[in-house]
Amino acid sequence: MHDRDAIAAFMEEARALLSDGVTRDALDAVGRRLAAAGAQPGFVTDGQMRDMHGGGSQFAVLQTDADGLTLLLGRFSAQEETPIHDHDSWGVACVVQGRDRYRHWERDPSGHLKLLFERELQAGSFVTWLGPPRDIHSQQGIGEPALELILFGKNVMQLPRHYFDLATGDVRTALPQQ
Repeated sequence: MHDRDAIAAFMEEARALLSDGVTRDALDAVGRRLAAAGAQPGFVTDGQMRDMHGGGSQFAVLQTDADGLTLLLGRFSAQEETPIHDHDSWGVACVVQGRDRYRHWERDPSGHLKLLFERELQAGSFVTWLGPPRDIHSQQGIGEPALELILFGKNVMQLPRHYFDLATGDVRTALPQQ
């Protein structure tokens, strides 16, 4: 299914790259390493995944370490954008197959969301984000599902996150599988 030794080695490399702190430069270095690892044959295969975000997106946890460092494999639907959400963690997302439309959002002082940027990612490209409140985003595969490796500083599959509704301004808190 997945090359567990290669995944464990990547996690140790990521931890070393972040040893001086979580900065944009450190996250970019992790993103470059994640892109290289994800391109290696057998590092990741499209195995059994669980639904998340209540839509067509899915995930599989590849490894979670005792300190919370977590690597996921995500599949993002081309039919439906994920809800706008946060993770309560910094992160690095790298496309390994397909293309992804990544949108990064910010809450203004009154609580309204504003689109900061939108990027089209393809295999080998990545995006990074710092921790809250700079971790609000949405994603969607383009033309077909996008398969991505995502590294988080916390085990985000155990943490409630916020889901934001642009139309109503409502914010819902839930676990990602709900």
